[in-house]
Amino acid sequence: MIDLGLIAERIRDARINQDLTLDEAAEKTGFSHRTLRRYETDGLQDLMKLDKLCAAYNVVITDIIGGKNDLAYLAASIRRLGPNACDVLIELCRSIGMGL
Repeated sequence: MIDLGLIAERIRDARINQDLTLDEAAEKTGFSHRTLRRYETDGLQDLMKLDKLCAAYNVVITDIIGGKNDLAYLAASIRRLGPNACDVLIELCRSIGMGL
């Protein structure tokens, strides 16, 4: 089972470690203050959005989802991508420097 509470906590910690207020993070990420507050309270299951947050906060996805639940989280996120999953995953790999 995915621990969204832990993911929410790690998202908040990543922002705080960058010394960003929610307003500053909203400007940097393009997400609204309200959306960021929701991610920091409820967690986030969308890999593309999480990748965008991680880039803005200078962390990698495994910093946020690492631990015993990371494979379950990734599997669930990939299933939600639907028929375009391969294209999205290739783009994600390129964005983190894995080049395919």
